Amino acid sequence: MLPVKWIGALLILLAAASLGNRQAARQRRRVLELEEFRLALRLLSAEIGYTATPLPRALKEVIPRLGRREVRDFFREAAGRLAMEGENAGGAWSYATEKSRVNLALEEADRLAILRAAAGLGGLGRVDQVKQLEMAEAELAKLAAEAAEGLAGREKMWRYLGVLGGITVVILLL
Repeated sequence: MLPVKWIGALLILLAAASLGNRQAARQRRRVLELEEFRLALRLLSAEIGYTATPLPRALKEVIPRLGRREVRDFFREAAGRLAMEGENAGGAWSYATEKSRVNLALEEADRLAILRAAAGLGGLGRVDQVKQLEMAEAELAKLAAEAAEGLAGREKMWRYLGVLGGITVVILLL
């Protein structure tokens, strides 16, 4: 019976450590996704501002130049929704934000900044759309800098919490 207890304790400890590592990885993914969204907004701004590409096509042009699958899926969803008849750019962008909520490691403040990027997209003049995208990119830059600033500490904290939480549960059960 004793070996079964030890195996159970080891499994609990491994599961808790795995949860801690998963949260630490999510913290790192958040920073990478914010940087990728910044890149995407700069590319979208260039497509709209310099080449005067219409928004639906500009969104599709940005997708292949993005590295992270989750961000590509966001823009693919927005472009697909915008292609539907009767859908405006803000609605398509909001829909993509909600639909990709589960796949992205973003926090609520990040999502709100991304939603603000859509304000006026497709409805304003080219210059105003570029300004709106630049403002949103600056806000994402600030959020990315804040997220990157304490990243190492937060990753370490989540890893320790996972292991120590597992040890606590094992001690309570033994």
